[in-house]
Amino acid sequence: MKNKIFAAVALLCLTIAVTPFGLSKQYEVELVVQDGKKSKETDALLMVEDEQFKIVPKKDKFKKDTKEFDYTSLKTADYSYSKKPMLSGGGAVATAVLLGVFVVPFLFMKKKNHWLTVQTEDEFAVMKLGSSNYRAIIAEFETHGVTVNEIKEEDKKEGKK
Repeated sequence: MKNKIFAAVALLCLTIAVTPFGLSKQYEVELVVQDGKKSKETDALLMVEDEQFKIVPKKDKFKKDTKEFDYTSLKTADYSYSKKPMLSGGGAVATAVLLGVFVVPFLFMKKKNHWLTVQTEDEFAVMKLGSSNYRAIIAEFETHGVTVNEIKEEDKKEGKK
């Protein structure tokens, strides 16, 4: 009986390991999608495979915005990050009033948002990466032969790439 259970588990593990599902790595990202006249960030999975990658939105409403790219068809892959205050606007004022002087250090802290834009001849995708996975995602692309260009703040101001 124990041998049958062990054999079934081993067979299941082997099946998962050799199927395309078992070969892809998945990362949590946010995909920028069109929602009416506005752009919106929606939770998505970045599935990295040997020859291609897919970006699949988690919400059914945006499943039509699934993107699939071959690494060889990519013309550009640009990484950048933006800084914004952790607390800004009315939220900062309200928090400062409620919590007093203890919130002052948070008013000066900035949060980084990491962005990866990939583009082919006729299609593109903009992804917001997590602060814990952006290095791994960039490494995945470079491992598959894609040069990821880093756009720095100085480059943006001078209009260079």
